[in-house]
Amino acid sequence: MVSREPSNIELNVDLDNCGICLGEFKKPKILPCFHTFCMGCLKSYVDKTERSGRFTCPLCLIETDLPPGGVEHFQTNFYIKAEQAKTLALLNSRCDVCDVDIPSKAEKRCLECDQNLCMNCSKTHLKMTSSKEHHLMTVNFPEKPLTPSVIAKVFCDKHKTEELTFYCRVCDLPICMRCKVTTHENHSTNDLSDVASETRQFLSSKLSDAKSYLPSLHEQLNEINQYEDHLTQSKKKIVKAIGERASDLHSRIDKISSSMMNDIEAEFRVEMSRVDSQRLALGNAGKALSSQFHAANQVVNFGSDAEIARNKQMLSNRLEKLTKKSEDRIITKLDLAFSPSSTLEENIEDLFGSLSTDRPPVDDIKVKEVSVFQVDDTFKVVSSICPKGDGEAWITSGWKPEIHLFNVHGTKLKTQNAGRNIDTIVLNKDGSMIVSCSDQRQILKGRNGLDFSVIATVAMHPRGVTVNSSGEVFLCAGQSLAFQDYKDGHRNKVLRYSMDGSLIGEFRDPSSEFLYPLRVVCNITGDVVVSDCQKRRVTIHRQDGHIKFSYTGTETANLRSPFEPRGVACDSRGYIYVTDNANDAVHLLDHTGKFVRLLFTAKDEIYGPYSVAMDSKNNLWIGCRDATVKVFQCTHF
Repeated sequence: MVSREPSNIELNVDLDNCGICLGEFKKPKILPCFHTFCMGCLKSYVDKTERSGRFTCPLCLIETDLPPGGVEHFQTNFYIKAEQAKTLALLNSRCDVCDVDIPSKAEKRCLECDQNLCMNCSKTHLKMTSSKEHHLMTVNFPEKPLTPSVIAKVFCDKHKTEELTFYCRVCDLPICMRCKVTTHENHSTNDLSDVASETRQFLSSKLSDAKSYLPSLHEQLNEINQYEDHLTQSKKKIVKAIGERASDLHSRIDKISSSMMNDIEAEFRVEMSRVDSQRLALGNAGKALSSQFHAANQVVNFGSDAEIARNKQMLSNRLEKLTKKSEDRIITKLDLAFSPSSTLEENIEDLFGSLSTDRPPVDDIKVKEVSVFQVDDTFKVVSSICPKGDGEAWITSGWKPEIHLFNVHGTKLKTQNAGRNIDTIVLNKDGSMIVSCSDQRQILKGRNGLDFSVIATVAMHPRGVTVNSSGEVFLCAGQSLAFQDYKDGHRNKVLRYSMDGSLIGEFRDPSSEFLYPLRVVCNITGDVVVSDCQKRRVTIHRQDGHIKFSYTGTETANLRSPFEPRGVACDSRGYIYVTDNANDAVHLLDHTGKFVRLLFTAKDEIYGPYSVAMDSKNNLWIGCRDATVKVFQCTHF
């Protein structure tokens, strides 16, 4: 669970520190979205995240084009440099340029040259070709702090020696005198200073409107925090009621009580994951709007006439977009209730009572393709994908000894040889790799594809493997090496091992008899999800193997062939992703196993999906039968 956002969304966010390193700005660079970062921090961030000349702002996630020449060519934030220079431009400072015994009193400070200048030197400075566009701040600070004013001349791109002093209404562009009498001769123009004054008034009104939306975000954040408190108290009361009821009915109903409390814990865990996500989204929206307001306010109050005129439409649109988002947010809530039975029935379940979970419609999921790549030059099935954090995953193909490490953009980082054929890889909570080897009938433990030790040798062929939060291993085991070789009379199983290799037991619920269990995964609820490709179903079990739900496909999706599940994966909200090999589809189920929708179909060019995995960054990795992997970014909304 993420930490709770503060209830108050502050308007005057402290932006004196870089949003990446959290330290004082060093060579501050401002992005087109008006957020500022140290040049070094921004360069490191862009080196890691840039793709095809574009990257997202670390604060507001707006996509930004990298200028020719790289990060160094983003505009310097001279407003922040002016604030930093205040301590170097104190009252009664002396000119750093005057070539006399007693330099004149400083009146200006050049932010590019980091020099104090007297009035004469500052005029000369702005006449020199190399420094005519430098930014000068006034050195006139009394003892009480003031925001320094910054002046700068901006020259025409076409007529390099002409300052921009007019504004063409037709072209919506600052122009110089020569432009006015040539290419813009018949256009309606105004003095740039007049247009800048109008624009300042216009943007000031926009800023005032944007500021009025902060209380709305504040109220929504308070509501989600109050909802969490209510949900927590409801959970405590229900658990207490269930416990008291169980105590009254003694030992006959201990098992029912335990199962029901597990269910309420699962519902609570799934709902809290959604609460955390909504709270984080609201907090991020407030921070983005606050930081946008602060950055835009600097431009409005201290920008040059040309800068304010140039940025008018971009800034106006950005403010409208941020404030529009806050109006569209809807907070849905789960209604939990426990109803003790008031009658004495022979059926112990009826006697105990019922648990209701009135859940609102599930969140929708938006998917965006991140990359498509080949694991190797064969046409073998991608049998297993194992995310390891930082946008990377171990991948196996064709049940071979090689284990490949790829990043989310499809770059192969390294290949390790495990020395034996690999079926499935998962990560243990300590970072070690747990591997099933179907040929050698072994479960292994190792690190980074090397130094494997044997956890257990199995009498059957190990297939899918997973590890629960307690460090116990669940294993799909078949009497045949491949599910195509299944025969009537085979007793294929799901087994449970301790990490020291001791067999704890097997799933024995008569209603969950398996034909060929292929893959297994543990959900956020603690439930165990198993895909049985031969029986064409996905089952959800408690940790003890008792079956809770069975999914055999959906008639509403108009599948062209019978449901054929292969890979299964779960995300941080409890959603279950199932690859359907026969229909070139990926099914999305909620945490109870109920069908939500087809996330992908054949039209999305997902051919023969076999393996599937969700990493910590909500990237969904799908492995197909032709050594192809597709990666998608999943966003809940």
